[in-house]
Amino acid sequence: MSKSKIPKKRGQLSLEEEQYIKDNIDELSIEDISSHLNRTTGPIKKYIDKNRLLSGEYDKQIEFLRSKLHSKTFWSEIVKQFDETTGELSYFENTWIGLIKQFREDVLPAEELQIKQFITIDILINRSMKERKRHISETEKLQRQVDAEYELKEADRDLNKLANLETQLSFARNSIANYTNEYTKLLSEQQKISKDLKATREQRIKRIEDGKSSWVGLIRMLEDEQLREKQGKEMEILNMASKGFKEKLSRLHTYEDKGVDQPFLLPENQE
Repeated sequence: MSKSKIPKKRGQLSLEEEQYIKDNIDELSIEDISSHLNRTTGPIKKYIDKNRLLSGEYDKQIEFLRSKLHSKTFWSEIVKQFDETTGELSYFENTWIGLIKQFREDVLPAEELQIKQFITIDILINRSMKERKRHISETEKLQRQVDAEYELKEADRDLNKLANLETQLSFARNSIANYTNEYTKLLSEQQKISKDLKATREQRIKRIEDGKSSWVGLIRMLEDEQLREKQGKEMEILNMASKGFKEKLSRLHTYEDKGVDQPFLLPENQE
């Protein structure tokens, strides 16, 4: 079957497809992207609109999320902890923005702290792996020097130099093992935070889903303070609108046939 006859895919985009769209949106048309991915244009347009990838909207969204991050109470501590010259501060910002976008900007304060911890540990992992790589390079260099010394005749060997090199080599090897252990511990802690964050979000989503089908579920959903406040505001707006409309319909109204009457009769406004 030729490619032109293969039915175009529909439905949710894969991570690889999303990345391809991001990488090529400035160069290719939606139709070209659709053709390359063998997809209908609908999901692609929806993804582009949702993530504001056209007309500079994507950059605006990035800057908006960055400014929101900088307004957080913990940001001043982040600036003290990570050096901008090493790229760690930018790494924190970019990772934060990516995760917040992944969660569709629907993140509670407790979840923000979990994300902060997750990224902090990720940076510590990067530091540990960089140091591990440095000690591996140092170990290889020292090993070559030790091997070169042993290649000499025994009488020509510099025993003091050799002893010093072997001491440094042993220290470097121990450092590699220590950084490997540190990486394992940090990774375990990061995975725990990721699991807790996922559980928190799944529990919140389950509350909302339960609230659609049962009274008990609705009560549990309203235990969410932010959601409860939002529902309260919506109810108050509906109440005010209802009272205003009822008052309007309770007044005398002149119809097209010149007849005058009250569309909505209440005991208190009847003569």
